[in-house]
Amino acid sequence: MSRYHFVGITLAAFLSLLILELDVSAGEKSRSGKYQGRKTSGTWQQKVNRSKGHVDRTTTWQNERGKGSRTTNRNWNKETGTGNYSSITNRANGTSTSRQGTVTRTGEGSYVVDGTRTTPNGKVIDVDKTLTKNPDGSRSLHSVYTGPEGQTRTVDSNLQRTDTGRSVSGTYSTGDGRSGWFDSNVTRTETGVVKDQSRTNQDGETWQRNINRSRDGNTVTRDVTVTDPHGQTRSYTQSVEVDE
Repeated sequence: MSRYHFVGITLAAFLSLLILELDVSAGEKSRSGKYQGRKTSGTWQQKVNRSKGHVDRTTTWQNERGKGSRTTNRNWNKETGTGNYSSITNRANGTSTSRQGTVTRTGEGSYVVDGTRTTPNGKVIDVDKTLTKNPDGSRSLHSVYTGPEGQTRTVDSNLQRTDTGRSVSGTYSTGDGRSGWFDSNVTRTETGVVKDQSRTNQDGETWQRNINRSRDGNTVTRDVTVTDPHGQTRSYTQSVEVDE
């Protein structure tokens, strides 16, 4: 169902992540700019509509490969403690992915998520998540992903806030016997955040990744270095800029 070393962030997720950091104001807003990805560069446009308990966002981009788009919609009712989300991403090569589901508050700081993901080849993966607030203030996240043929992946994480950011650690296992553990530490800086991650599989092979995300005016830059179990490293830089 998925790979257990680090997977490169998709162009759609990369744009959404960095553009979101540039502005989180309420109301309707349209923006545009340019971006530099791992393998492509181009221009983008985005329309955002925010109101109480609701946000929808449409992002489009163009590069030498063609055009792509991503539309997301999120709703949350604070009084009832229920919400829903959906997204669809269309790529230049004609493939698409989508996510949808519901969120239900089960207690103070605790939630249940019931959703699905559709892969580029049309396979539907069921997603069940339970987030529980612990007495010490940390949160435990139990996630189960079930594929169309019944294959499963289970992930158990512990999320803890720190004085300078947050930390996440946990384990994963699959129905075919693969397993491992992981950790991630996020530290806030004056210009952004630094994230240090590691993942070790059942054979003791460890992958490490360092991400330094910083903002300078209307530009957000993401510097990434990945180290494989053999000590080989690869680095790349991504950036998103908003036009004045």
